[in-house]
Amino acid sequence: MNDTYENDILIARMNDLVSKAVKNGVAASKFLTPAESRGVTEHFTRRRDVALTLDGGFEGAERTRAVFTNPDWGGFVRADMFTALKVAHHPQYALSHRDILGALMALGIERETIGDIVLNAAFAVFVCLPELSGYIIENFTKAGRVGLEVSAIGLDELPAREEELIIKTDTVASLRLDAVLSSAFGISRANAAELIASGRVSLNHQACLRTDKEVTEDSMLSVRGLGRARLMEISGVSRKGRTFIRIGIYGR
Repeated sequence: MNDTYENDILIARMNDLVSKAVKNGVAASKFLTPAESRGVTEHFTRRRDVALTLDGGFEGAERTRAVFTNPDWGGFVRADMFTALKVAHHPQYALSHRDILGALMALGIERETIGDIVLNAAFAVFVCLPELSGYIIENFTKAGRVGLEVSAIGLDELPAREEELIIKTDTVASLRLDAVLSSAFGISRANAAELIASGRVSLNHQACLRTDKEVTEDSMLSVRGLGRARLMEISGVSRKGRTFIRIGIYGR
């Protein structure tokens, strides 16, 4: 299934929600990936019959719901869109994002019904569709062999999604993807080109196979196995014709 077909399916689903919002006042998608959110934004922000809000339940959320509202009807109640859950466990066990998500999937829960998962030393928090919260609280009792205690919390108790950034300044010969990738992760351009060709690189949450794709300011780079980085600033050209950049590398 190619990207164009998948995007067409997504837009068709969103059009159905728009029709419902016009008729009933509000309609919302399940949780979208960052790439899906970008596509929805590009397609629907200029509509006048509905207003579009992308909301993940808390500040900085990557996975969001597309909420369409009829301006004549007013807004929406966030508590109707999200339930926040806290998953406590014994602090001697270190649970990963994969542990939590895998255990949820084992319960038959679809990924698109769960928002971001934020981890702490002794607990995790995440948001879900409200209609699933009761089932999760009752049945999400273990992740592997680790016992869990799940409870509902207020949306205002959710922490902002904050990730440590290591800031790096550099110059690059050009703003091609392979050049910026090389700078961000300290690898050769040849190695960067190999990673791109192998399909391991995403630009702004979408797979990119073009080494010569131009990277613009505020673009997100992601490499499976290496991590993520953001091109934070493009700040001029040196006397030798190299471009000054500032990159934020997310803690690995």
